[in-house]
Amino acid sequence: MNSIRAIPASFLTIAILASCAGGEDGAEPAETSEPNRSITADEYYEKVHGAWLGAAVAGALGMSVEGMHKDDLKTYLTELGQWPLTDYIQRLPPQRDPNTKQWYTAEDWGPAGFGPDDDSLYQIANLILLEEMGPEITSQDIADRWLASFSVFEARNAGRAVRVAEERMRQGIMPPESGQHELGEYMGGQMKGEFWGYVLPGNPEAAAEYGRIDAEVAFHTNGIYGEMFMAALTAEAFFESDPVRLLEAGLAVIPEHSDYARSIRDVIQWHEQWPDDWERTHAQIDARWSPEGDRNRRVFPNNAVNALALLYGEGDFEKTITIAVMAGWDTDTNAGDVGPVMGIVLGPGAIAEKWTDPIENTIRSDVKGAEEWQIDELARRTVAVGTMMTTAKSATLVEIVSR
Repeated sequence: MNSIRAIPASFLTIAILASCAGGEDGAEPAETSEPNRSITADEYYEKVHGAWLGAAVAGALGMSVEGMHKDDLKTYLTELGQWPLTDYIQRLPPQRDPNTKQWYTAEDWGPAGFGPDDDSLYQIANLILLEEMGPEITSQDIADRWLASFSVFEARNAGRAVRVAEERMRQGIMPPESGQHELGEYMGGQMKGEFWGYVLPGNPEAAAEYGRIDAEVAFHTNGIYGEMFMAALTAEAFFESDPVRLLEAGLAVIPEHSDYARSIRDVIQWHEQWPDDWERTHAQIDARWSPEGDRNRRVFPNNAVNALALLYGEGDFEKTITIAVMAGWDTDTNAGDVGPVMGIVLGPGAIAEKWTDPIENTIRSDVKGAEEWQIDELARRTVAVGTMMTTAKSATLVEIVSR
């Protein structure tokens, strides 16, 4: 078993530029004359609406083939006449048990809508936490919300790492020690990082710091870097569309010599070498980073797939989410990471009806008392929290204009 590696204290105590997440260590925003980024309230709502809708669509697209290797998936989709992928997968692979959960195939969708799934579970719980407590939250507050409002042993699709963390918390081992376990470099942090970008648009540094305090409840080292990376990237997507710059925004908030950063830079380099051949880049990812999953570090190669999809998706929603699924591995989570990013960049109007019709504006969750949401209402509540968070943490950086 690998020894568990803690995040260097020197890295975590670096001042987070303009603002820092809650708790007694929170830094006050630096004084400047005017915010250098501005977005209207209507634009902000449209982008957040696109994020939640993109998450639901992309998560549903990848659910039925989760865990398949790209080569096996290509064979299966070719047999269906669906390679390259351009729509929801027609039917469930034969090795899947159709009775275990809702799989979201075109032939057997099940109830309209999407969820419950673990990708949105924590995001909805954290939204409610911010509504109740405001911006000055700590990792202990997040842990308390988790224990009070859901259990991963009852939730659908919850991964092994968070089950270990919950067991530790119920034994009285609280953050950050709760995240110091042998599965702490799984990808459960990465999959929920986008939420902090939703509520801190244009402030990737502050979003990353919230991502850190959230991730350390259940993860460590590269498991934490994944949530910080996705939080920063998503926050930047409100004002930036170039995929390389989005990836650079994520890289800017994590240690540059970490394996997480190295794997993302690898994908950027391979994309430069083979800009028209995502499968060739995928082969490089498979050779260099896929073996990491065998050593309890399953944030790899899935983080590389996120970079792959954003780069080769070329700013197109459908192309981005379908590449994320065709690449294999944790397909629902990887697509569910990049779908929201593209939903922010492009807005909900860019998501075709063939994708949105089965969703019917509905997301379900395993959070007690918040089991079903209309996506537009979820977006409105997220924007209300984000406006509060922006005032508290981004006042000198970002302006949300009401008119």
